[in-house]
Amino acid sequence: MSYQLIRLSAGLEMRVDIPGRLILVDSVSTGQGVDIALVRSGTPSPYIPGRQAGFRLVEDFGGVLLRSALDCEVGIFLSINDVQLGGTAGGNVVVPDGVSVVNDLAHSIPVTLTSSSNTTPIPVSLASIRVNNTPEQAIPVLFSGTVAPVLGVVTVDNTNAEAIPVLQKPGETFEVHVNNAAPMAVSLTSTKISNTNAEAVPVLQKVGAVFESRVTNSDADAVPMRQKAGVTFVVQAAPMPVITDFAPVVVGLVRTLLVSDATQKRLRIRNTHPVASVVIGGAGVTLENGPVVIGPGGLWVEDDGAAAEWYAISDTADVTMQIQGLK
Repeated sequence: MSYQLIRLSAGLEMRVDIPGRLILVDSVSTGQGVDIALVRSGTPSPYIPGRQAGFRLVEDFGGVLLRSALDCEVGIFLSINDVQLGGTAGGNVVVPDGVSVVNDLAHSIPVTLTSSSNTTPIPVSLASIRVNNTPEQAIPVLFSGTVAPVLGVVTVDNTNAEAIPVLQKPGETFEVHVNNAAPMAVSLTSTKISNTNAEAVPVLQKVGAVFESRVTNSDADAVPMRQKAGVTFVVQAAPMPVITDFAPVVVGLVRTLLVSDATQKRLRIRNTHPVASVVIGGAGVTLENGPVVIGPGGLWVEDDGAAAEWYAISDTADVTMQIQGLK
């Protein structure tokens, strides 16, 4: 039997020419393990990767090859006869990819957190411990002594089925912080409440304050309203669109500004030429990169970017473009 304590350099191969028929890895100083290959009749076999302490192989060999991706120290037995090893008290278990423990409620694992002196408790924060439980697996929490108030920012993400009731302390002010900014007054412009009819939220108006609201509904979601006695209810119709007829623009082989009016909401652009094609786009548009091509006699209606600056270029000189805007 031969016991070898070998230092390996990262990526370099080490050959041990000791024959035998048993390989037993006693120790490996890195969690990635060591690669082992047998040498028979001077020819190495393929590597067995990532072997850890306790790896055992019974096979005739004339020598072994060892390598590691990291600098490490390997203790290995090479023997003709069997070798048995006992465990080491307090030995460390190295698992490179971590350990996953899956349990049901009937097989819970008790965990005790204490300091090295086993007398002073270790502080536990929600930043270091994450607990995922269903409502049926609630975790009771017991506070002893005086509990300090919760300070800072608390984020609560819940579905409608997991609503959290909130009780305000009498005499205290309820503040709303948006994006961790300074507290601000609660108004319908800064607070959005999405509820179904079954989850109506009662609102009490402060004495002397003006309550303003904006309701956006479709025809299918009409909101019934009752007019207050003595108050005139005025409905203002949406303004009619204004048509702008721009002067025709002549474009050609050189990119030309077609229209630039930030007040427009829609544009109609027509190519009047019988054979020429026109490409429209931004300030860098070319015949090759422009995705919007208006063919001979064609019409393009722009709804998304009517307020932008539009340029045009054609494969033919002296092409007249007619432009109409709506705002």
